[in-house]
Amino acid sequence: MKTFVSSLIILLFASANVAAAGAPKVGYVSVEKILTEAPQVQAVNDSMVERFGARKTELQEMEKEVNELQENYKRNELVMTEDKLNELKNDIIAKIQDFKQKEALLQQEVATVRNQELAVLQQSVRSVIEEIAKADKFDLILTSEGVAYANEDLDISNKVLDRMKKAFKKK
Repeated sequence: MKTFVSSLIILLFASANVAAAGAPKVGYVSVEKILTEAPQVQAVNDSMVERFGARKTELQEMEKEVNELQENYKRNELVMTEDKLNELKNDIIAKIQDFKQKEALLQQEVATVRNQELAVLQQSVRSVIEEIAKADKFDLILTSEGVAYANEDLDISNKVLDRMKKAFKKK
């Protein structure tokens, strides 16, 4: 009987500790919302346009030139000499190859820079989430993309966005 009473007392103390600890504090972050509304994302997009805009314009001009040459070839195919047609055809082929090469190089560079910028942004988001989790004593924060249902009261995306905006303004 003594062991039963002692076990019961231990069990009551253990359950009291669990009840005092309460339910874990859980929140979630909408990555989509962060990636569409954070000013850092727009800054990355602006820097990408600034960095690669001139080369994109150059490619558009090259494409226009190739199209004009192809139209010229089609229009004058019947009236041009064989040598002139071959010369024009070779010119078109060379310009198309040059265009495709420059386009592929640009796409590769854009992808590389974008991935680097997004890695920096992801680290920034992680840091902000960690700050909020520690400050507000969250036990668990999930991303909304991996959750089937979550009460909107658990959404801390706006807190993350506010801190990111403040951090962006400080720069």
